Amino acid sequence: MQEAVSRTGVDIEWLVHELRVHQIEIEMQKEEMDEIRTRLETGLERFPESYDSVPIGLVSIKREGVIRAANRAAADLIGIERLRLINRPLGRFVSEPERPALKTFLERIFDGGADEACELRLAGNGGARTAVTVSATVSEDGKECLAILADITELKKKEEALREELQHHRALFENARVAISQVDEGGTFLRANKRFEALTGYTQEELKGMNIREIMHPDGAGQVKEMIAGQVRGEIAPIFLEEYYVCKDGSRKWGEIRSRAIRDGGGGFLSAVVAIVDRTRGKQMEEALADNESLGRSFFENASIAMFHSTLEPNRLLRVNSAYSRLLGYESPEDLMSASAGMDPFPEEAWDRKAFFAAMEQRNWYDGDYPLIRRDGGILIGKAAIRSVFKPDGSIDHLEGIVENITERKRAEEVLQKRDRELQEKTKSLEEVDAALKVLLKNLEKNQEELTERFLINIREQVLPCLVKLKKTPLNQAQRALINSAEAYLDEIASPFVQKLTSSYLNLTKKEVQIAVLVRDGKTSKEIAEIVNVSKSDVDFHRGKLREKLGLKNQKGSLTVLLRTLSHEGPRERP
Repeated sequence: MQEAVSRTGVDIEWLVHELRVHQIEIEMQKEEMDEIRTRLETGLERFPESYDSVPIGLVSIKREGVIRAANRAAADLIGIERLRLINRPLGRFVSEPERPALKTFLERIFDGGADEACELRLAGNGGARTAVTVSATVSEDGKECLAILADITELKKKEEALREELQHHRALFENARVAISQVDEGGTFLRANKRFEALTGYTQEELKGMNIREIMHPDGAGQVKEMIAGQVRGEIAPIFLEEYYVCKDGSRKWGEIRSRAIRDGGGGFLSAVVAIVDRTRGKQMEEALADNESLGRSFFENASIAMFHSTLEPNRLLRVNSAYSRLLGYESPEDLMSASAGMDPFPEEAWDRKAFFAAMEQRNWYDGDYPLIRRDGGILIGKAAIRSVFKPDGSIDHLEGIVENITERKRAEEVLQKRDRELQEKTKSLEEVDAALKVLLKNLEKNQEELTERFLINIREQVLPCLVKLKKTPLNQAQRALINSAEAYLDEIASPFVQKLTSSYLNLTKKEVQIAVLVRDGKTSKEIAEIVNVSKSDVDFHRGKLREKLGLKNQKGSLTVLLRTLSHEGPRERP
């Protein structure tokens, strides 16, 4: 930006100089032509033969614009043989768009107008466009005039080039991304570009007549005034100043202000180019960065968690906070830094350097255990988070990290791990005992099944046959009924139905099982009472308990039907 502003000032200064030189050349040329014309008028009166030898174009033109005479130089300018010019209108050899201007010029000359010149472009047979200035003097009789044609083609080319250059620089000035203005020797604005208007909030019209000090912060207004005054005197080189400037809406912005004097060819002061580069955002970022640095420093120093900065290899402490020094048993960071000078803070036996450096190389950060040596020589286990801080060139500048004391936690973890191992061993032993008990229980169940099967077989093969033989002996009716009941009971004991009733989930007593068998066989309460030798009310009580245990309490279902469903068989005939 500084080079762009400097170049803009230099280019404008150069353009102004070139324009002044061009103006002086034209003025000198005009004076020379006036002198030549005077000499020609005098010479032609005395020496007519010198008309043709004059090195500049001479044309005698009648009032109606017809060429009466022309010298060789004029014919060469027009690009037509001299004899072919005679008695032909001069306008025919002038570029068509400029013929009205020639006609007006001649009318003004012949009507006694002021002695002046006009610029034309001649169009000869070659098609070339020759730029000339035409100045004329009317003869005494007023019938014709003597016109001098001076070739200014090169001057016009220079002028056109200068004009294009000036337009180019004006466009650069107007559309520059840098806010640029021009001020006079007192600091009053002469003009400003669009960026300057956008930056300050003032329009071009508002700025004209205003002084640059009006948009400057009071602290810098006097300095800018003195600097511009020094530039006017030629005492100060280009100005560079950083200061606040004030916008139209009253807002204050920080800017980089540059100024350069524009001088004429003689070194005289013409104006000053003043550029403003808005640095408000940068200033805000600098202030924010300073605040952040201050905040970060305060946070680092007063943090409750231990923090440190260190080198990577060899590992040396660079900076620690109070929490870190207290963690290691020191009164202050200064005490710790003094004690740790030249000492590696990590105990070799508790520090896995390879894992640490591998993590830093692969990820540029480390998260893990961080053993430290306390002031009393004890080893402290910390939980650390460490990362690399890089220089602008990409190399590691230092490490920064935080440490949490987890020594007690580590000890508790070791105790828990030990207990866990003990529990695992006990669990393994209990599993072995459980497996042995399962085998023993399985054997007991098998033995019980075998015992039950043997008991049922004995009933069927030994007890029941004896009862059959006993029934064949002479018996009275009561004895026979008892034997039948005994046979039925034994048969039921051996039946699957009784096994269901005696299962643990029904929780039936022996009396309830006995009554349930008789109920299933369709016996009434009175008949059951006689068979089992109890009262009818006792039988009704047991029937109620059966309904309750079999889920028929407060329901209308038949106990007989339910018991038959359980046995999957109907009433049995008794002999």
